[in-house]
Amino acid sequence: MALHFRTGKAAIQGGTDLVISLTPAQSAALGGEAGTLAEWFDTALWITAVLRSKTDPDGNPYAPGPDGWHTAINDLDSRLIPRLEGIRDAVVRAQAAAGGSVGDLALAMDVARSTAQYRRESLLAKDPSLFEDWAVNGGPERPAAQQD
Repeated sequence: MALHFRTGKAAIQGGTDLVISLTPAQSAALGGEAGTLAEWFDTALWITAVLRSKTDPDGNPYAPGPDGWHTAINDLDSRLIPRLEGIRDAVVRAQAAAGGSVGDLALAMDVARSTAQYRRESLLAKDPSLFEDWAVNGGPERPAAQQD
């Protein structure tokens, strides 16, 4: 996987284009979910820019009413965050299964060793969550032949 940036006149809208390139195998593993995940990441970047600049993409003041935040909240809270947590949990479980140390986990998590140990022990004491399973096996739209 590679991340490329185009800025200024090279960018489509003159700001910054973020280009994520996947190998054929990575693309096949993600299937149609790659586009969906990219949309949710786009929402995260867009709403962060809105919160900081208080403007819409055209530079106009952005001050929606109470119902105007629905898409951002839904994409982040109901869609992206649970999947990111599932990915994190799958990686922590994989690190433990590979014999990774608690010290290395603590360093990666940027927490105290005792915190990392507690988090890992809590995770390993239970079955994988719905979104941890999603991270490893994909969603229901993925063909059964690819869910090995």
